[in-house]
Amino acid sequence: MEAKQWRRSIMPNIEVDKREFDELVGEEIENERMIEEGSMLGAHWHRIDGNVCEVETYPNRPDLLSVEGLARAYRGFFDIETGRKDYSVDDGFVEVEVDESVEDVRPFIGGAVVRGLDLSEKKINGLIQLQEKMHETMGRRRDKLAIGLHDLSTVEEPFTYKAVEPEKVSFKPLEYDRHMQLGEILDEHEKGQKYAWILENEEKYPIIEDSEGKVLSFPPIINNQLTEVDTGTQDIFIDVTGKDRETVLKALNILSTALAERGGQVESVMVDGQEFPDLSPDEMTLDVEYFREISGLDLSMEEVVERLKMMKYGIRKKNNGKIKVEIPCYRTDLMHQYDLIEDVVIAHRYDNIEPEVPDVDQMASIKPLQDFEDRIRDVMAGAGALETNTYYLSSKEKIFDRMEVEEDDVAEVANAAGREQEVVRNWLLPSLFQTLHDNRHHSYPQEFFEVADVVQLDSSSTGASNQKKLAYIATGNEKDYTDARAVLQTLERDLGLEFNLQEKYRGCFKESRSAAIYFKDKRVGIIGEFSEKVMQNWDLKYPAAGLEINIEKVHDLKE
Repeated sequence: MEAKQWRRSIMPNIEVDKREFDELVGEEIENERMIEEGSMLGAHWHRIDGNVCEVETYPNRPDLLSVEGLARAYRGFFDIETGRKDYSVDDGFVEVEVDESVEDVRPFIGGAVVRGLDLSEKKINGLIQLQEKMHETMGRRRDKLAIGLHDLSTVEEPFTYKAVEPEKVSFKPLEYDRHMQLGEILDEHEKGQKYAWILENEEKYPIIEDSEGKVLSFPPIINNQLTEVDTGTQDIFIDVTGKDRETVLKALNILSTALAERGGQVESVMVDGQEFPDLSPDEMTLDVEYFREISGLDLSMEEVVERLKMMKYGIRKKNNGKIKVEIPCYRTDLMHQYDLIEDVVIAHRYDNIEPEVPDVDQMASIKPLQDFEDRIRDVMAGAGALETNTYYLSSKEKIFDRMEVEEDDVAEVANAAGREQEVVRNWLLPSLFQTLHDNRHHSYPQEFFEVADVVQLDSSSTGASNQKKLAYIATGNEKDYTDARAVLQTLERDLGLEFNLQEKYRGCFKESRSAAIYFKDKRVGIIGEFSEKVMQNWDLKYPAAGLEINIEKVHDLKE
């Protein structure tokens, strides 16, 4: 079981065949060089066992999640083929009509056709690995985007992207030999069970079908067995659907260029009157003097240009100490010229930088409150709970209505992007309930905790202040008040504290199974078993208990 939100992001790992990698690079790179020097690029080569390589990439470089993307980057990094590569897009004839019914379900779709491919089993497995890693990273477990790869020869264009009632459409999903309705797929198919949560509040489900009514895909769940890509496939139709247009189109570019690296020819697809993919470069300006100031490297303009080309950038113009840089269409991580500066430094090689000792002597130390937080995290992890890192912004409906507590004054967000971001949370337990809700299809029991800030209105000059809190929640068939009490006792024992439980606290708890937590005669938190109404509000079927403590207040009182 895994929480949907983590305190630390996990870097994706891919498996690469070294012979295939060397073939795409154009020359054999020594294993030791890949592990030592190659890891400076941002793809860490942890293990090379024969021809099997384990490579860990940074989350901000999804273009490195395939052997094709890695080889392209290293051709520049090792000065084999530098500069930006142009990818041509031929005019295609495939069209996708987008029905307005998907607007509230999964509104965005991009498409591309890649022809003339020669696919082996190994190449197909690499393509599937790229697809799945992008689902987990850029796609946020397919919620933000999902990718479909289809043998174009099995279907007839034009295609239609629309939302339908689950019982009115059926097809043979991948790995199944019988037709299933969309609802059956969510209930019975392995992928359906794993990703059903994405569509749980929808009355209609999105599909892509061809001109003959044959279903290509049920995004973000599964494709039709009919369009499965195999070693006989020469022409592939790529669909990317999602909730964010920019993310969808960036993912489409990464997939299209990866297949182009395999010798495929990219063709455009007309989606509701717009041509995709757009493989033209973006542009950014790098100020060379600013580069020197930020990096500390005294490189000439030509040296900066050389290193930019090694990172596969194009150079459009150089004048007045500034460089017009062409950003490859598959790079999704460039936001500021800081990012260009970082890439120049990477190409220069970190071990070529002479370290300097700062002029000012400084003694670093951990702040006492931070040390207290870290000790609490260790205790909670030792007690068997998983740590989460949830969103600071929430809604009044979640922090008041669902928790069955009276609405209170809370910091509100002006011009909020949506209802989910209308207020800044003033307590943590609703955030943990959201985590339970997101993980309710995983195995039980479940235990989560979080140490984080909340914002409470006060009489300070800003009108509000951050408060550091700890929240813990446990749910399962046999979880109750005693489980929360046991965790509180563990905190007392391991932190050398003594809490007192006093008058009953109703709120979100069962009245007879709750209490207010006191420390040195000051109220610092609450503990209890949650009411059945709260559990129903969050669509949870097992009992739950938890606690919340203002650890900043506890820390100040114990000093």
